[in-house]
Amino acid sequence: MEKSPGMDWKTKLLLFGGIVGALVGVGAAYLYMRSVEAEEGGTALSPRRVKPTAAVSVGLSVLGLLRQIANLGVEE
Repeated sequence: MEKSPGMDWKTKLLLFGGIVGALVGVGAAYLYMRSVEAEEGGTALSPRRVKPTAAVSVGLSVLGLLRQIANLGVEE
């Protein structure tokens, strides 16, 4: 039995996840830019440095979100 030449569900899911991830990343960068510009009165020449504790906090939040997404496929 031959497979159809169309994409299988895994390929579709990876493409969808990649597109959603790119859109979320661009949105996050836009929100960060807006917060920097608002703090500088709209005249920011460069972004401020992110404190390591803030970066770790965001990283752990992202890991928690990824864990929740991975558990969506597990039946209880």
